[in-house]
Amino acid sequence: MRKISSIAAAATLAVGCTGVAVVSAAAPASATCSHYHENVDTKFGQLFNASNVNIRTGPHTSCPSLGYGQFSHSVDFHCFTNGDRVSANGHTTYTWTYLKDTTTGVSGWVADALLDGLGSGIAC
Repeated sequence: MRKISSIAAAATLAVGCTGVAVVSAAAPASATCSHYHENVDTKFGQLFNASNVNIRTGPHTSCPSLGYGQFSHSVDFHCFTNGDRVSANGHTTYTWTYLKDTTTGVSGWVADALLDGLGSGIAC
């Protein structure tokens, strides 16, 4: 099953239950950078669709960067979760994939708009 944005899921749930669409705002800048993850996805390869991609401590643009992924780097996807909205390469996503950049050894969260196939297909 393909993931959907957290806002679309919230709106669908609200409409289905009440007949009224309620859309919540994106995560605040003070969102926590500590999120659960586990290695449950087996996808591996050169999966960055851009260069100088931030690998962050959490699925939010306010979380610190641990390093940068490159087109030529190999990565191991672990799982995805919801986070901040990111638009890149013609895609807008609210999901982030936890991965390990096996070229550099850096592990962290990357916005799915910056990954081939829009990131991991398995939720954390």
